Amino acid sequence: MKQFRVLVAVTLALVSVTQAIAEDAVGDWGGLLAGSIRVVVHIKKGADGKLSATLDSPDQNGFGIPIDSVSATPDHLTFQIMKYNSVFDGRWDKGQHGWVGTWTQGQVLPLVLTRLAGGSSAAPVRKRPQESAIASGTLPYTNKDVLFTNRVAPSVSLSGTLSIPKGHGPFRAVVLVAGSGPNTRDEAILDHKVFLVLGDSLARRGVEVLRYDKRGIGQSTGSYKTATTRDFTSDADAAVKYLESRPEVNPKRVGLIGHSEGGLIVPAVAAEDPSVAFIVMLAGPGITGAELLPEQAALISAASGEATAKVAETKSFELKLYAAMVAAADPTEAKSKATSMIDVLVTKKILTQAVADSILDQITSPWFEYFLAYDPVPTLEKVRVPVLALNGSLDLQVPPADDLPAIRRALKQDHDVTILELDGLNHLFQDAKTGSPSEYGTIEETFSPKALKLIGDWVLKH
Repeated sequence: MKQFRVLVAVTLALVSVTQAIAEDAVGDWGGLLAGSIRVVVHIKKGADGKLSATLDSPDQNGFGIPIDSVSATPDHLTFQIMKYNSVFDGRWDKGQHGWVGTWTQGQVLPLVLTRLAGGSSAAPVRKRPQESAIASGTLPYTNKDVLFTNRVAPSVSLSGTLSIPKGHGPFRAVVLVAGSGPNTRDEAILDHKVFLVLGDSLARRGVEVLRYDKRGIGQSTGSYKTATTRDFTSDADAAVKYLESRPEVNPKRVGLIGHSEGGLIVPAVAAEDPSVAFIVMLAGPGITGAELLPEQAALISAASGEATAKVAETKSFELKLYAAMVAAADPTEAKSKATSMIDVLVTKKILTQAVADSILDQITSPWFEYFLAYDPVPTLEKVRVPVLALNGSLDLQVPPADDLPAIRRALKQDHDVTILELDGLNHLFQDAKTGSPSEYGTIEETFSPKALKLIGDWVLKH
């Protein structure tokens, strides 16, 4: 489920089942993830006796997602979607007449799959009125496909879309920098095209906008799997230099807007590149990943109905795990420490080995280890350009109570800083009720109009 995209965190999940011989795994199975997101798995057996499967996520408009591997014994079902780093690991429970297990995709969430009659997973397609209006209306700007190279990493060619306002210019311009995950230029999350809507809003107001596929994603070259936030920072700087080279752009009025991880990246570009005119941090972290991820996981788990004691236990474990990894002398030692701590959970039957292996693969990746240790404060202290930093009050992924004060303190020497917490908005800057990621796909709005206006007004002023 590529759209269910939270920053990677570990959540303990105790799976207690009453085992019995299961019925044949072939067929259609459904369950609820995070209490509200429907998951439907279709398992088939080929003529050679091998199993194959696909997954539907109706509430996220995802259908027919290929499952790379599926294995079933009389009491154990497991499958994996490698592209999205997702694993289901379940045991047959006679009482619930289904597979009781965990879904691991950064977080570890409980999931029970029971047989569906007829295999139906039909659901009404979620409306996305802002995207529909852009697609059906007349655009007061021109979209142009572009390709530019990162001179620091010549093997990386970045493919993007340039939205050029009508007129002769020279135009002020912005680079949009996406958050964590394999994002294309639209920053598509749960069928919301966040950057399409944000870019459209700015281009309609006379701002030239560049949004691009991350390295190794979409039409961009390079390795996404081995890249860290530092590499993505280099790509964002290449995007700035490309915009500055455009004849219709005013090179002295080029800035960056970064969302989530992009909010870490844009101040790093501004701190090193004196040509940057301004930056906008949308839900950008102000603390280390080792501090942020346990709090993020705790808030999301609590919003999903997890017991308070369990939330506290998990947060305590994650804080110790990440602190040990950050303190390690090198990646090898960090992996050894993480393996030892997580093996204890397997021994205690808190995690299955398949789930433990999936977690270890994620938290020992180059991106994750860099993110854990990276402290944004020293970089923010070097920034001397105008800054707009925004968070939604309901953001559970980058909670404003932790991050905005840290950003405010770090930017105290900057001459032009606006820091705002926007009431009722979540991590995607949607008008929300709880802020839980399980809401993202059910909300029709992609980006709050009041937030779009605020960002546009500030960019035009600066």
